Amino acid sequence: MTHWSFFSEHRDEIFGATLDHLTLVVIAMLIAILIGVPLGMFIVQRPALRTIALGIASIFQTIPSLALFGFSDSDSFIGGIGKRTAIVALVLYALLPILRQHVRRAHRY
Repeated sequence: MTHWSFFSEHRDEIFGATLDHLTLVVIAMLIAILIGVPLGMFIVQRPALRTIALGIASIFQTIPSLALFGFSDSDSFIGGIGKRTAIVALVLYALLPILRQHVRRAHRY
């Protein structure tokens, strides 16, 4: 079976999975922006809070994604592996770049 024949036979499944993935990414980015931009604005003029917020975001950034999914596997933490867990993981990974960029831009001006 060639790649093209596989794609043509499974294009509906592939399209559906791609659409699901893009939906999760857009939702997670919106949540991360809603958290990261106000937090970035709040911590810019507060060096102690800036250090804490960037430190916590850096810790989440260093956790491998598979470990985060394994950690959140228990039903009591986030609700098991699923869309909610994927959104939480993507939000956590998106916060550090948003915060860093916001702090850098504020210090440039």
